[in-house]
Amino acid sequence: MFSIHSWLGLFNGLWLLILGITGSLLVYTMELDKWINKDILTVQPAAHRLPYDSLYKIVRARYPNAMGVNIMGLPQEKTDCVSFRIYVEDGRKTMARWDEMFFMDINPYNGKILRQGSYNDIHSSFLFWSGEVHWNLNEGPIGTLIITIAGILLFINILTGIIIYRKYFFKALIFKAPVKWKNWRTGTSGLHRYIGIWSLVLNILIFYSGLQMTWGSLDKSYYQKPAPIIPITQKIANIDQMITLAQKIYPGFVIHYFYIPFSKTVINGTDLSQASAMGYIPGTPSIVPLSESTVNFNINTGAFESKVNANEELRKKNLWDKFNYIAYSFHAGTFLGQFSRILYVIVGLSPAFLAISGFMLWLRRKKIFKANNQLRA
Repeated sequence: MFSIHSWLGLFNGLWLLILGITGSLLVYTMELDKWINKDILTVQPAAHRLPYDSLYKIVRARYPNAMGVNIMGLPQEKTDCVSFRIYVEDGRKTMARWDEMFFMDINPYNGKILRQGSYNDIHSSFLFWSGEVHWNLNEGPIGTLIITIAGILLFINILTGIIIYRKYFFKALIFKAPVKWKNWRTGTSGLHRYIGIWSLVLNILIFYSGLQMTWGSLDKSYYQKPAPIIPITQKIANIDQMITLAQKIYPGFVIHYFYIPFSKTVINGTDLSQASAMGYIPGTPSIVPLSESTVNFNINTGAFESKVNANEELRKKNLWDKFNYIAYSFHAGTFLGQFSRILYVIVGLSPAFLAISGFMLWLRRKKIFKANNQLRA
């Protein structure tokens, strides 16, 4: 069991290091991006602000073959720019780029493009690029498959670790298993046990919820080339009016994303293309993912079509379905607000420490076994 645990830890070490660092960055990506690029993304307020309807048309003109675009949260301050995420999936690229995302930041007072680029290009934005590395190693479906397999192996690694350290489990939880600092080996071993046991629950939640998002990579249909998009040629409804209506339907609605499709969604001959406001309704528990409440509109007429209240959805579900419904908040670290986000930055790096310290202990154990065998000989 120790050998299985050691070899899996060694194999997973590289992936855990990559996922731990990029995952910790992802927790505060938007805040870090705004701070690092404040000279670019901070705008000078003017008397007149352009409507969202005009800004999205600038984006569509630049990306006419996109599937659609998300407005990434509505500006909270007068000095905030408006950020867009553009989705391109046309089946004309290599597998690693079938689904590519781009970003564009626009000055809402004069329509000037402040910044634009691809999430796959490290030169456009290191933070956004590292996010893509976290999701799929920047290798599209194949990268997602590798991440999925690494996640499964990590579960096995966790289970073997629980078996190996079962005698210390509850003692470590109540700090009754002191770390012995006689030498680096005993000190490292003690820290390995404590960090592994104390980060156990959160790491299980993080990797289970991650597997939820990547499990489709085990299905062969996941690798099929996407069908060519069918552009929406009719006039799209006024975006500002739909946003205003969404906030009337849910008073105090905090819109995190507003999705505008550029292509048709046709099912059984019926065009189901919708614009969607996704966000947070006041009073929703923080354990619910921040964008589960939605208001959907007909993209051509702007008429209200449907809505989802996350609070009502949560009440309808049984215990297991509730857990799966809120699982993404465990992955993103938003389930306890700022406290859990800070905790995740720290815990996100723990698998990398466990892989390194475990490898060091394995090397030490291997040397001891070799020395004992020589003595016996």
